[in-house]
Amino acid sequence: MHLGRILFHGALLGSALAAAASAPAVAASASRADLERTLAVTGRHSSARQSQAPSRFIRATRNAAYTYTVLHDFAGAPGDGAGSGAEVALGATGNIYGTTDYGGANTYGTIFEITPDGKESLLHSFGGAGDGSTPDGAVTIESNGDMYGTTSYGGSSENGVIWKLAADGTYTVVHNFSADECNFARGRLVQDKKGNFYTTCLFGGANLDGTVIKFTPKGKVTVLHNFVGTDGEFPEHNVVMDKDGNIYGVTAFGGASDNGTIYEIAGDGTFTSLYSFTGGADGGFPYGAPAIDENGNLYGSADDGGAYSSGTVFELTAGGTYKVVYNFTGGADGEFPEGDMLLMGKNLYSTTTEGGANGQGGVYEVTSK
Repeated sequence: MHLGRILFHGALLGSALAAAASAPAVAASASRADLERTLAVTGRHSSARQSQAPSRFIRATRNAAYTYTVLHDFAGAPGDGAGSGAEVALGATGNIYGTTDYGGANTYGTIFEITPDGKESLLHSFGGAGDGSTPDGAVTIESNGDMYGTTSYGGSSENGVIWKLAADGTYTVVHNFSADECNFARGRLVQDKKGNFYTTCLFGGANLDGTVIKFTPKGKVTVLHNFVGTDGEFPEHNVVMDKDGNIYGVTAFGGASDNGTIYEIAGDGTFTSLYSFTGGADGGFPYGAPAIDENGNLYGSADDGGAYSSGTVFELTAGGTYKVVYNFTGGADGEFPEGDMLLMGKNLYSTTTEGGANGQGGVYEVTSK
């Protein structure tokens, strides 16, 4: 199983390198389905593009009104984590908690804690016997201090697990995913008022196109929806929840034009495909998680399409009206947005993977007028 994970990661990386180096060659040598699966995992910003960055360090431009501080430099296996890609969570006492995809005692990822004075500790190393591996999503902290999360791989069937790290430090695998439930869980577990958790699985399910799952406090996992392609394919990252308990998310592909969708699952389990991207002026390939405001309006980004074929920021109103609120030009403003969307007040914040002043992407803000 250990070797199988290595080979799978290698296959994904190889496909990403090929996609970045020569799109026509990929189209000739691999099916569209294979390419879509690779893009759903890696996004457009593959390791190949990262390797094209200048080898020298670029001096950062600092704003005197802000102070930038490195709280911890990961050192990698075996004593530290490596490759942290998920958001961090703040505990009640001010400690920061998060995961790394790799590193740790078994090289398959960690849960870490950083105290307010900057001291870092590993709370768990993934990849041991019967454990999950590669935790690609963030941690969710309950009011009693217990933490929950998922892994992309590992467990009894190599489809990943749901784990719990109790406030007293006890680590437990609380559920092993089957292929019918989930494969490659990557989003943060979103909790409702009753204590139920919700997240997405990029692959797996009845049609292998991904699922949305529910996990109850008693440990029961229910598949809320099996994607079938026409209603969406490969659900990305987190779901968001409105005040009535309805959940929303995006899929990278599928839908009427195979360019991705926005979907809703109501509190009673009813699934609705709210919007299908065309890949044209409206955008396509929504990779990052959306945000939702108190009125039920959704905001997100599409990696492709738009007026300049460099991606868009969009709004889908609670009434179902879709509109592009910003078109990336591919210049100084960046291009190919893939970050999860953050809504603060009326302002939207996220990231692009390329473009900007140095061609390496950036952090952007979209303000409402």
